[in-house]
Amino acid sequence: MVEKSLEVFRRDIRRVDSDIARLLGRRMNLVRKIGEAKQERKMPIVDSTVEKAVIENFIASAYEAGVDKEFAKRIARLIIEGSVRLQESIRPIGFLGGSESKVAVIGVGGMGSWFARFLKSGGSYVTVSDRDRRRARLVASRIGVRWTPSNIEAVSQSDIVILAVPANAVLKVVDEILPVLRATSLLVEICAVKSPAMAALRSAEKRGVQVASIHPMFGPLARGISGKKVVIIRTGRRKQGSQRARKLFRNAHFLSADPQVHDKQTALTLALPHFVNMAFAMTISKRDLTNVRRFAGRTFDLQMLLAETVASEPETTTDIQIMNKEFRSVLHELQRNIRVLAGTVNRRDRAELISRCKKVRESLLSDPKFAFAGAAFERACEAVSASSKLGNCPTTRG
Repeated sequence: MVEKSLEVFRRDIRRVDSDIARLLGRRMNLVRKIGEAKQERKMPIVDSTVEKAVIENFIASAYEAGVDKEFAKRIARLIIEGSVRLQESIRPIGFLGGSESKVAVIGVGGMGSWFARFLKSGGSYVTVSDRDRRRARLVASRIGVRWTPSNIEAVSQSDIVILAVPANAVLKVVDEILPVLRATSLLVEICAVKSPAMAALRSAEKRGVQVASIHPMFGPLARGISGKKVVIIRTGRRKQGSQRARKLFRNAHFLSADPQVHDKQTALTLALPHFVNMAFAMTISKRDLTNVRRFAGRTFDLQMLLAETVASEPETTTDIQIMNKEFRSVLHELQRNIRVLAGTVNRRDRAELISRCKKVRESLLSDPKFAFAGAAFERACEAVSASSKLGNCPTTRG
């Protein structure tokens, strides 16, 4: 009798799931029509006011139907994310409104490949080059763009040049391509450390080339650019290059900064996490990881995910730490803190360690996101667990 009742309930659930799927299909058809209307009127894809209203309306309706508000909010955000991706897929990125621009991408690592794919999807004619010719051929074949073994050939007829090489190679590559860069071209440099690149960019600017230095604060698995944070660096007095870059990536969320300010902040937000995670990875990698995983909890799983992500991009991780001079003082401070904590642990001074933890907590209370840390941690753990079970937990740039 119980089994029969369960089967009835399961059959009803399948019917409800089908209804949900059909309603989602109807919604996405409407999203497509709205996207086409936005394209005709040259309106931005993302409207934060409309997005907020949609989420609030969905939560209110779901709550009336007996659905938990937090769960409803997560569903609403997933629907909006899918809607934005759909509208981006039907709307060419273009260059200043045109979709026939010629783009050269030099360096086809994670982010170089992302920009090649992103610009190609918007209708641009993309050519890629890389010092690793085999990698360039593979990326070009996978994305469906042209490749060439010559940086000079790649940029000679290009409207836009995306420079996606390591920070220590920017000066060399700019010197190489500068003689063939057209005055009407836009040179966009995207490395994670800015101060070392400024001399090369200003040299190009003096030759009449319009330049822009940006730092995309997302990884190569990002879907689209709408709402993604992009730091745009002030390179000099001329603003034409930065203005063109803003139009090229017009749906991004831009943050403007001077090179030194950028590097000071990323010494904390990038170099420090990369260093800490590399130290963790060096320590844990000498163990039998299969056996360690048997005893792993949620904190370890998240820490391991970060460590494996950082370790997957050796050149990026190296440049973020070594090329950023601002990281040296942060590293000295970290070393002092480690010595203090290690001394407390070695002395087995429980009261002192608790006191230090409380002081840290009091300091962190100034972070606007502190109150949501617990809930965010739970969601992150659920996402990692779900991805691991599906066997598709890819690494991304942090």
